Amino acid sequence: MTAVAIQVLQSLVVVVFAPLYAGVITRAEAVVGSKRGPSVLQPYRDLAKLLRKGSAISDQASWVFRGAPFVAFACYLTVSVIVPIITSTPLPLAFLADLIGGAFVLTLASFVISLAGLDTASPYGGLGASRASWIGSMAEPALILVFFTVGAVSASDNPYLMNHTVASSPYVVVLPTHLLGLIAFFMIVLVENGRIPIDSPGGTTEISMIEEGRVLEYSGRQFALVKWGSWMKLFLMSAIFMNVFVLPWGLGTSASLPGALLAIPVLLGKLALCGLAIVVIDTSFAKLRFFRIAEFLGAAFMLALVGVATSYVIGA
Repeated sequence: MTAVAIQVLQSLVVVVFAPLYAGVITRAEAVVGSKRGPSVLQPYRDLAKLLRKGSAISDQASWVFRGAPFVAFACYLTVSVIVPIITSTPLPLAFLADLIGGAFVLTLASFVISLAGLDTASPYGGLGASRASWIGSMAEPALILVFFTVGAVSASDNPYLMNHTVASSPYVVVLPTHLLGLIAFFMIVLVENGRIPIDSPGGTTEISMIEEGRVLEYSGRQFALVKWGSWMKLFLMSAIFMNVFVLPWGLGTSASLPGALLAIPVLLGKLALCGLAIVVIDTSFAKLRFFRIAEFLGAAFMLALVGVATSYVIGA
């Protein structure tokens, strides 16, 4: 029963703290830009406002448009039960998939949102969906190859075993294979969450939108689910980055509820470091021109590929 309670707690941590994580990043970017910026609690206020409103739906929309936010939100909840967020030992539902399976679930969420963008026959939705699909076609192979770099070190594609391997052998953190995979994965985190240099989450020009362009037709409760899901995706990928690649220590166990509770502030501290890196990049670089995105993703793929090749050279 303790493991089940921690399983529920882990998903609640993702659901509850994901808007806060997004709010802190937004506020920090504003402060760096010499602006006051919104409160770190603004995402919660936005959700409360949107959940009280009805949804205006295009007469061209089908059940795909109506169901996509729920499917995407369910996908992010599924990922929250199979990766190490606050515990270093597998929870009851951790057997559902490995990291590669989790990547496919995240891809499914992106796929249904792209379908919803196309479903309304909106020019902006179609533009955002086509661009996101093109980017995803190059980002997903790089993401899978990144997981191979960690798998080459831990001899497993299970995220909990990966965490154990890196945590029990600190020298693994400085191995070329691990470092190259770490850099490549952080680049994928930026890509998958529509951050600079790929996209700007605060952009207001429809013609340049990618992630926001796909959901431009949503409003009310459905838009609340879409935004909440996007914040959960950022939270999940940042947690995987910190708990598997960078700082795999400080997690609780599936047999100790107090340990899992103590791991929550540790997790928030790790995410603060990851958020700081995102803020530095968002405020230091300009958004890439669209045709240059392939070069960025190609660099991530090559880093991961070299990392896998290096593991075999060192092993030989």
